Amino acid sequence: MTEQAAASTPTATIVMYHVVRPARGVAATLKGLDAGAFRDQLSYIRAHYTPVRLFDLVEAANRSVPLPPRPVVLTFDDGYAGHWDLVCPLLLETQTPAAFFPVAASLLDGRVLDVNKIQLILAAGDVGAIVSAVDTAIDRESACGGESRQRYHARFWQPSRWDPPEVVYVKRLLQHALPEHVRRPLVDDLFGRLVSADERAVAAELYLTRDHVRDMHAAGMTIGAHGDRHLRLSALAREQQAAEIDGALRVLDAVGAPRRHFAYCYASGDYNAETIELLRARECSVGLTTRPEVAQIAADRLLTLPRIDTNDLPSGPHRRLRL
Repeated sequence: MTEQAAASTPTATIVMYHVVRPARGVAATLKGLDAGAFRDQLSYIRAHYTPVRLFDLVEAANRSVPLPPRPVVLTFDDGYAGHWDLVCPLLLETQTPAAFFPVAASLLDGRVLDVNKIQLILAAGDVGAIVSAVDTAIDRESACGGESRQRYHARFWQPSRWDPPEVVYVKRLLQHALPEHVRRPLVDDLFGRLVSADERAVAAELYLTRDHVRDMHAAGMTIGAHGDRHLRLSALAREQQAAEIDGALRVLDAVGAPRRHFAYCYASGDYNAETIELLRARECSVGLTTRPEVAQIAADRLLTLPRIDTNDLPSGPHRRLRL
C-alpha cells in the first residue's frame, strides 16, 4: 500500500474483551474486567467513539458504505457465561453492536479450554509447586531425549506485560511449548487434582449455552468462529489447521448462521500464511488478531485486523484514548 493510499484508508479501533466479572462459581477465580468498569468503559466508548458492527468494516473496505467518525468495534472472545449475564444486557440497553466468538468445544462439547484450565490451575495451586510439576515432567522427557529444563527456562522464564516470570513459564509450557504427549496429560492431571474431576460441570459454569448464543444472534449480535479447540494455528500442519477451522464453524451451524462470509478470531491471535489461504478458500470475510494497533480498513487487510486490549482503553467520562 502506498503512502497516499494509506492516508486515505479508513481506520477503526477494535477492542478485545475476555472475562467480565463478577463471574459465578469457579469462573470467579479468573482474571477479568469488573462489570462496573465495563459499564464505565462502555459509557466512555459511546461518548468518544461511534460503535459499529464488525461487518461494517468489510463493507467499508469494499468502498460500499463509509464508516462514521471514530468507529469502534467491540469483540468478546471465548464465550464466557458473563457475556450473556452481564455484557449483553448492557449492550442491548445502549443499542451497542458487538461480536462474540465462542469456541466450539466449550459451547457444544462441554470441554474446558486449555487456556482456562491453566488459569484455574494457577488460581487453585501454589505456583512454585506447579513449576515443580512442570519441571518434573520435563526431566522425564529429557531423560528420553527431549529438551532440557535449562533450555525451557532460558526461553520462557521471562516476565510479560501482565505476569511475573514463573507464571509466564507455566502458561507458555502448558499452552503450547511442551510436546503434546507431555503437555496434555500434565494439564489434565493438574486440573483434576487442583480444580475439579468434573470437567463438564466446570464448563457449564464457565461458558455460554447454545440457547444464549442463539438469542444473542437473534438480538442482532455478530457470532463468529474462534476455533474448534482454541488451538494455536501456526503450530499445526495444514490438514490439522483445516480441521480446527472447520470444527470452529460448528458454532455458526448452532445459531443458524451461514458458513460463508463469516468472521474468524484467531486463538491467541496466532495464524500463518496457510491459515489465510484456508480461510480464503472458505470465503471468510474478516479475521481478527491480537496485535495491539488501530486497524487499517482495506480489502487486503481484512483477514489480519489488529485489536487493542480492554486494559488499553480508559474508562470514565474525562479520559480520552490517543490512538
